[in-house]
This record gives sequence, C-alpha cells and structure tokens, in this order.
Amino acid sequence: MQFNFQKANKVFSIFMLLIFFVSAINLDADLSSFVKENFTLLLIIFLLSISFMLYELLSEIKAKQDNKFTFSNENKDLINKLSKLSYEEKNILSLFMSDKVQEKALNPNDQAVAWLETIKFIINTGKIEGNKKIFRIEPTLSKHLLQNPNSLY
Repeated sequence: MQFNFQKANKVFSIFMLLIFFVSAINLDADLSSFVKENFTLLLIIFLLSISFMLYELLSEIKAKQDNKFTFSNENKDLINKLSKLSYEEKNILSLFMSDKVQEKALNPNDQAVAWLETIKFIINTGKIEGNKKIFRIEPTLSKHLLQNPNSLY
C-alpha cells in the first residue's frame, strides 16, 4: 500500500476529533485527564492537521478556477480565429458538419485546406484516398461547431 499524506492527515484528524469527543463525555478518566493536561499541544496539532486539509481544498478550488479561465480563453481564441476565416475555409469546415463526420478526404493542394491545416483546425491523418488526403477536424472546433452551427455563416 502506498503512503498518501492527504488520506493519513484526514484519518489523523478524525482520530483527534474522537479523542476530544471521548474526553468531553468523560468516557475514560485517564484519557480525559491526559487531554486536559495537554489540551494546548493537542489543539495546536489538530489545527495544523486542519490547516493542511484547508490548503488542499483551496488548492483544488484554485486549480479548477485556473482550468476554467484557460478553457474560456482558448474558446475565445477559437471563436476569434473562426470569425476571421474566408468563405472557402468556412465552406470546407461546413463539409465536416453537414456530413456529420470527423474525417474527410480533401485536396491537400487547395489553399484553404493548407491554411486550415496550418492553423490546426484540421489535421492530416496520413491516410490517402485517391488523389486526396484524409483530414480530421480538430475535436474542440467540432464540438463548438455542433453547439454553434451559425458560426460558419
């Protein structure tokens, strides 16, 4: 079994709570007198344990907020790039959406296809179909276009 500090700290905090509870209801006279004699030290140790748990909780909340902020910025960049595409480039992306496919055979010599590949809106899979290459639409872009089909018009 691998040692996990967070889990051990939680178990320790529960243990400390049980010691304080048993002492408070005088279930064991020896334990009650020990807690009364060393209350300040036990309280400091318990508060230190709680502070580790609070730090862990606040770190998780901050990480979620940072992740949400990063995702919203990436989404704004995606929408900005999408709005600046030419008619031909939007038309190529609409082929993926109208056929409801993730992969499509496209002419790699087409300037619009080359540009979409450059800005990573489509990805060359390396497969060839006749004189065309198979391209895959970027998953985040595909999801955005499914949710906002008017983005292409």
